Amino acid sequence: MATGSKRAVSAVLSVLLLVIIVFVLGIVLFNFIIGMIGNIADSDSVQHPFSLLIENVNINNTCMTIYVGNRLNYEVSVETAYINDEQREIFGFLGNEALIPCNSTGILYVKGPFVGGGLYNIKLVFNSGNSVLSVARY
Repeated sequence: MATGSKRAVSAVLSVLLLVIIVFVLGIVLFNFIIGMIGNIADSDSVQHPFSLLIENVNINNTCMTIYVGNRLNYEVSVETAYINDEQREIFGFLGNEALIPCNSTGILYVKGPFVGGGLYNIKLVFNSGNSVLSVARY
């Protein structure tokens, strides 16, 4: 009878040991994944889709007004604007600087002429090297 009970205790201990090992490995894996997600969320260098975007465009004969959304945690400036692959002069809301504050929408002005019924491909290049594209019809 003693031989049978040793086997029963041995089987219970092995199952208990396996359960503990799986539980500990689960905790380690959970902490690793949560740590990775936290590092990605805290990183300023990671840009999420649509961090910089053209929200709206208004056009008249002499000027194109572009509303640029900046969802980053730092301000950016627009270095260059291309309209139908032609570089154009840009102006910011307060003069020649085309700064877009962090977590806000900035206004840019591009000198014309623009023709009614025309379709315009817009490309803005930022000081970070990123660019955004949009199409607008006048």
